[in-house]
Amino acid sequence: MPRLTPLSLQGPAGALQAELLEPEATPAFVATVAHPHPLYGGDMDNHVVTTAANAVVERGGAALRFNFRGTGGSEGRHDEGRGETEDLGACEQELRRRFPRSPRIGVGYSFGAVVTMARLPQAQVEADPPAGLLLIAPPLTHYDFEAATTATVPVAVVYGQLDAFTTDAMIRRLPRRWPTLGSCLEVAGAGHDLSSPELGPTIRQALKSLLP
Repeated sequence: MPRLTPLSLQGPAGALQAELLEPEATPAFVATVAHPHPLYGGDMDNHVVTTAANAVVERGGAALRFNFRGTGGSEGRHDEGRGETEDLGACEQELRRRFPRSPRIGVGYSFGAVVTMARLPQAQVEADPPAGLLLIAPPLTHYDFEAATTATVPVAVVYGQLDAFTTDAMIRRLPRRWPTLGSCLEVAGAGHDLSSPELGPTIRQALKSLLP
């Protein structure tokens, strides 16, 4: 059975509430899983976030879910993505401390996808880039994802067929804009909330494309 460990991590703005989900065996990889926009009800218990964390464990990895600053039991105040990028960096450091030899990927849903991609340039400066990124329902209508245009790590996308924030036309343009984009997987009949029994299998398929 997977093992769930509640954590309180030291973040740049105070304590960060987090939970680490581990498989029975030594994890083959590790992942941070970032939640949707906290000002619209997003937190680490969002169903897409928990589905993604479970998919990571089903693929043999360990998943760290956490609440951004000012959300749930995390201290601090919402910082429009700037400080949240630093929060993600603190979670990456925790995974590096616990699993120094394990490949790490970044997973983010909606606003969490924005922060996950925004963190990439700094991780590259620190010489600690992830092995890949999985962006779930990235809100392409609201953010430019500029870092994706110069990314040097594999990127996978999972999106809902009916998502107004991640339209088919935008998805079709991504291969020309994001040089390391690999799999781009659609969840049929789903909107931005990705309420579908196919979400878990689709995330597992996307993870498989990122991992050796």
